[in-house]
Amino acid sequence: MGSWLRLLYDGLVYKLIELFAAGLIAGLVNSVAGGGAILMYPLLLSLGLPPIVANATTTISIWPGALSSAYGYRKYIRKLPKYYFSILLPCLVGGLIGAVILRKTSNYNFQLIVPWLIILAVVLMIFQPLIHKKLSQRQVASKRASLISLLVVFIVIFAMAIYGGYFGAGFGIIMLALLGFTKLTDMRQMNGLKNLSAVCINLIASIYFVWFGLVNWHYTPLLLLGTIIGGFFGATYSSKLPTRAIRLIVIVAGLGVIIVLFAKYY
Repeated sequence: MGSWLRLLYDGLVYKLIELFAAGLIAGLVNSVAGGGAILMYPLLLSLGLPPIVANATTTISIWPGALSSAYGYRKYIRKLPKYYFSILLPCLVGGLIGAVILRKTSNYNFQLIVPWLIILAVVLMIFQPLIHKKLSQRQVASKRASLISLLVVFIVIFAMAIYGGYFGAGFGIIMLALLGFTKLTDMRQMNGLKNLSAVCINLIASIYFVWFGLVNWHYTPLLLLGTIIGGFFGATYSSKLPTRAIRLIVIVAGLGVIIVLFAKYY
């Protein structure tokens, strides 16, 4: 509460609105397209947070939105075969490893790495429609997945979970692509499982970040509120939302962030 009063005293009320709006948009974007961290991370940097703290705060702010989004897909998640929930284990282990690697990374090195990670996320956003198209074609062509292909998916998910615990922007897009190599054919089930995986990764990473004091709690409450509302709204009305327009906004914003970060750190 003290930090909020300080913001009001300094005449920066709009920052409170920015925090809530950033959380709301990030939760919405993560629910239907992915890449919400691209929008939240630079805002926290602009508020003066060190890169590692900004990233850890982004992680802890995003996971409740993933949870509310998964809840929005709950009727589809309930229909998933039980063995699909086993992918949550590599998500938990990988997410923790990614968080440990982040803590061992210096702020200087991380600020040099992040622009390249955002480029990766933006490229994934650009090719997301093609990925979904290929998934749909593959689902029509074959609805069977061998044990070997499922094992490969689990191994790759573990690697992606490490990335998710470290930074995570674009994780959801890759996750959807991986789930396309399983027996799942319903995109809503895939989105639900993707969000449930994100919950596990971000939750275990968040616990680690909190334990080691890497989270800035001054700005977290409004971000949390925003991501919860945005995530639930996105999951509930995903079929009615202009996904293409949302994805385009994230791509444009991501390109802007890339330009700013390269100009600042390179």
